[in-house]
Amino acid sequence: MNRSRWFEDVTDIETLRKQYRELLKKFHPDNEGGSVEITQEINAEYDRLFVILGKESKADGHSYTQEENEEFKAILNAISGFNMTVEIIGQWIWAFDSYAYKDRLKELGFKYAPKKRAWTWHSGEYRRHHKKEVPLSHIRAKYVCQTVRSQSRQYALD
Repeated sequence: MNRSRWFEDVTDIETLRKQYRELLKKFHPDNEGGSVEITQEINAEYDRLFVILGKESKADGHSYTQEENEEFKAILNAISGFNMTVEIIGQWIWAFDSYAYKDRLKELGFKYAPKKRAWTWHSGEYRRHHKKEVPLSHIRAKYVCQTVRSQSRQYALD
């Protein structure tokens, strides 16, 4: 793997996406201490690694298009300042504890999954492959799952 300034030990696209999300939380221009220049560097490096890992992932049967990659980045950039819990499960983005952002999530193309009490997004149309409801724990076990907790805790002072 090529040397990388921003990403460490990235061996697949799922890991790349998780680290990208964490870097956005730190360096996005809307966040304290963030900057446009650093975010642009991170985006350029992400794109370069995506191309490299995309070639490798096609051999595994999982392929990601450049269009899907751009949509994914745009969604993560749009929600980077939201105070909610985000999980990246395979090619899906799941948003929990996100009631305050429901209207904005709808605008971004998220769909609400009432039984899982979360908003979901993924590139393209979804086609259900089974008749039964699949528990979130099974989905997490089947696909690579990375939890990114961006919801800040608020404590009451006595």
